[in-house]
Amino acid sequence: MAVTDKNQAVIDFLLQCPQIKNNKLFFNYINGKDNDKQIITVSNDRSIQRPYIDGSVLRRYTFTLIDFRSITDQAIVKSSGFPNENVEELFDVQAILNWINDQAENRNYPDFGESCIVDDMKTSSDTPSLNGVDSGVKPALAKYSISIFIDYIDNSKRSWR
Repeated sequence: MAVTDKNQAVIDFLLQCPQIKNNKLFFNYINGKDNDKQIITVSNDRSIQRPYIDGSVLRRYTFTLIDFRSITDQAIVKSSGFPNENVEELFDVQAILNWINDQAENRNYPDFGESCIVDDMKTSSDTPSLNGVDSGVKPALAKYSISIFIDYIDNSKRSWR
């Protein structure tokens, strides 16, 4: 059975998202410029691995998507016609999270290959997390993150300890 690289499968999957496909996407590399996206792999918790009698194993692939967005230090203007950049930027990052949840609801998952069956995909929260602001650059950058969990059945019968 061919083993598919799950990192590449996730990259290919995310490049279908309208808010990602026309921006730079980095893998395990921090660039930190406006509209850059980054995938960070996360160590998978072995405690959730569940072996089955047929030799298959339930596993979880976990990653975090980081989105860097320019922000402003201007107070929210309550007059119509003056949108707040920070609210608009968060709304755009929220659209990525919503897209991932829509794909999960429609059971449109990354292709982990013929030896794996994706069972579920979910985000860790309903909104992106703000992990910090770098005000030392111009414009200032907010760092938003979305953690994603993909549960799958591994039928490769490889020895996992």
